[in-house]
Amino acid sequence: MPPKESSAFPENFPDPKLPAAFEVDEMLTRIKHSHGHYYKVMNLEVWALVETLDRVFPGAWGQFMANRQVAVKQFLERDRTPNCSVDAEEGEDNEEK
Repeated sequence: MPPKESSAFPENFPDPKLPAAFEVDEMLTRIKHSHGHYYKVMNLEVWALVETLDRVFPGAWGQFMANRQVAVKQFLERDRTPNCSVDAEEGEDNEEK
C-alpha cells in the first residue's frame, strides 16, 4: 500500500511557469491551423457520404435538402408566432386527456 500524502500536490510538483508571448502566439497559430484541417476533413467526409447516398438512392440528397428547407421554414414560423396552429393543436390534445 503506497504511503498517503498530506496534500493534493506532492512536494516535488514542478513550479508552473508561463510560456513567453511568442510561444503562446505560435501555439494558437498551430491550433487554428489544426482546426482548419479538421473542418476540411469533415467537409470531405460529408461530401463522400452524400455522394454514396446519391449513388445508392438517386435523388435522396435532393429530397433530404428539400425536406430540411421545409422543416427550417416551419421552425422559424413557429418561433416567430408563439400561438401557432401546431402549438394550439398540441394544447387541445393535452386538454382532452
